[in-house]
This record gives sequence, C-alpha cells and structure tokens, in this order.
Amino acid sequence: MNKKCLLDADGYRTVFELKSIDSNREMLDLVVEFQVDPRLRKISVRSVSSYIDIKDLKRLVTYFEQHIASLKENSNSKSSVFIEYGLSFQIQASEGEIRSESEGEFSLQVMVNIGQPAKGYPRTYIGGESVVTLENIQSFTSSVNELLTELQPFSG
Repeated sequence: MNKKCLLDADGYRTVFELKSIDSNREMLDLVVEFQVDPRLRKISVRSVSSYIDIKDLKRLVTYFEQHIASLKENSNSKSSVFIEYGLSFQIQASEGEIRSESEGEFSLQVMVNIGQPAKGYPRTYIGGESVVTLENIQSFTSSVNELLTELQPFSG
C-alpha cells in the first residue's frame, strides 16, 4: 500500500507519503515533503525517512477536529504543537474563523525534519506558516481516514 495525503495551505503544500511495512502492521513508512507554491519560489524539501504509528495518524485527525471545535468557541484558539513519535514533522494550528461546517480558515504552521548535521546535534526543521481553509483540512483528514479504513483489518 502506497498513499499520498495532501495538505494544501496558501503558499505551500505538505505531502505525506505513506507506505505499508510488511513486517509491522502498526507502523507505516513516512516521508513528508514541504513544497512552496511555485509562484513564490521553487523550493521543495523532504523529511528524513521515518516511521509513523497508525495511532499517531489517528491522533493527527483528532488534533484537527479538536482545533476546529475550539475555534468555534474562540477564534483566538491556539493548539499545542503536534509531534509524532518519529519526529518527521511538527504541526501547530492557531487562530482563525469557522463560519459554518464547511467554511472557514485558520493559521497552520508545518515544520519538516530534514535531519541532523552530525550525530549528537539537534534535528533541523524547515517549513512555513500560512492560512489553510477548512475545506482543505477536511480533504486531508478524509484522505487520512480512508487510509486508516484500508488498514483497519491490520490495526486494532
């Protein structure tokens, strides 16, 4: 199984490339690519290859659902940073406006782990922050949920 889940924001796209691992049905191979809108600059960086636990994918969907729910109550809501176990990426959702179940937007910061210059050094992250529409978040979470449904016979 190979799947790409796309997260589009104004000015950048984040591509989550997920591949199944035959020996481990709880984890997936993961590479995250951060692509700047070519109208701004021709920049694309890929994370180091890592793994993501299926539970972390579920947590990511829940993270966005909870952030949207908190924005309905307070447009200045800022969620904590989402970090998955493999440290391939970091995401932080913050202030925005939800006008209906399908209309709204909020600020989203995405950082991609491009590696360490040498052993013992901290990881280096590259990314950006911009506005993401509710429609694009829903498209992304639907794509992740489709993947989770495909994997359901394998995950608990």
